[in-house]
Amino acid sequence: MDDRVLQQDIKNIQVTSSNFPCKELKHKIYFSINGEGYGHSSRCLAIAKQLGRGEVVLGSYGYVFNRLKNTPYTTVEISPEVSFVGKDGNFDIGLTIIKNSSWPVAINQIIREEKKIMQNYGITCVVSDSRTAPVFAANKLGLPCILLTNQTTFAPFFDVEINDLEGSLIEKPFREWLRAGTKAVITNAAEPFVLKVVKDWLKATDEIFIPDLPPPYSVGLPLYYNENFVKKKQRFIGPLLPWSWKLIVDSDYRKFLPVQYHNFKKRIVCTLGGHKYRRPLFDAVLNLAKRMPEVLFIVLGNFTSDVNLPNLFLVGFVDNPAGYYLNADLVINQAGHSTAMELITLGLPMLVVPDTYQVEQESNAKRLCELGIATKLSYKELNNGALFDQVQHMLNEPAYAASAKDITKLARSYIAEEEAVRVIRDYSERIQSY
Repeated sequence: MDDRVLQQDIKNIQVTSSNFPCKELKHKIYFSINGEGYGHSSRCLAIAKQLGRGEVVLGSYGYVFNRLKNTPYTTVEISPEVSFVGKDGNFDIGLTIIKNSSWPVAINQIIREEKKIMQNYGITCVVSDSRTAPVFAANKLGLPCILLTNQTTFAPFFDVEINDLEGSLIEKPFREWLRAGTKAVITNAAEPFVLKVVKDWLKATDEIFIPDLPPPYSVGLPLYYNENFVKKKQRFIGPLLPWSWKLIVDSDYRKFLPVQYHNFKKRIVCTLGGHKYRRPLFDAVLNLAKRMPEVLFIVLGNFTSDVNLPNLFLVGFVDNPAGYYLNADLVINQAGHSTAMELITLGLPMLVVPDTYQVEQESNAKRLCELGIATKLSYKELNNGALFDQVQHMLNEPAYAASAKDITKLARSYIAEEEAVRVIRDYSERIQSY
């Protein structure tokens, strides 16, 4: 064939944008956020801030919902799936299961609630932060759903309650042993059902974001499901921070402290979150402040006190704790995953006091100690001088800060928010492209 004829044929069938106009994409991303802890909303907001204001719908409940209402994004109130029970620093899985015994009935209503939100707002991709209902709702509607979580196996939670029975008939009064036995029976009976729901939950999601460092440096490594059907969906995206560490580190973080606190050479931040059963830790910190007048104690949380000390700064809840963290030589916390990742990124050593029997926190605490950036105390050790001794040790031992700085370099090499947005928009685009 003559080349001129071929070139003319190509021109005749040449596709132009006017022949096939592109479909306009309208991303609408729904974040369904667990309200049992402040960190869930912090990491979701980290992603939301990288999206357009009109692209985002946020859903949660309780004090987290109140926090989200103050953001520029569309916010809806949703129902909690689980209510956690605890007392005096103890997380109680047995009583938690009893309190949530109506969950199989209630979850159907919550799934319908989530479906209605997705339909009403024209959602094109769902991000579920540690909630089951939005995953099942999205699956029913055929919408892409990304699970954001730092834990994919829950079997260790059940081991704690059963192990609590060992030797208890000898060591405890019969009434306590009977109570422990009753909870163990209930917990053991619930275990197969809960683990089956978890497995279905993980299968129903399209992808799993793990806001952690990759193995073997992962803080949550012992709590990740060791099955290929889960591992192939997991994406270790690195720390999800609600603030830019570059801007925070370069800022004048002394401005977060009133002038009267500027002259303290040693400062300790204690972050307590919103759970009332952490009151014993709060009281222990107050006593520590009395005993160490040369150290400034900055307390973040919703606890109040009539104690008035010149070295005690009760801040309350804050949306951006990073400025306070950077004023600290040491941070006392519960080893919650989001808090741990924030402190790792800032290069700060930790003294962790996990909620008793809260397996995730206890696992994180152990890992942080293995990484050389933390030491651990239990609630039982708070009032026997151990807290004072441990704080003194950490303030005078540079090895923890040195280890923290090493792992900080790895944490800062990730740009988790941008990676998360890229994947989310990709899923959103897939269902709109034709």
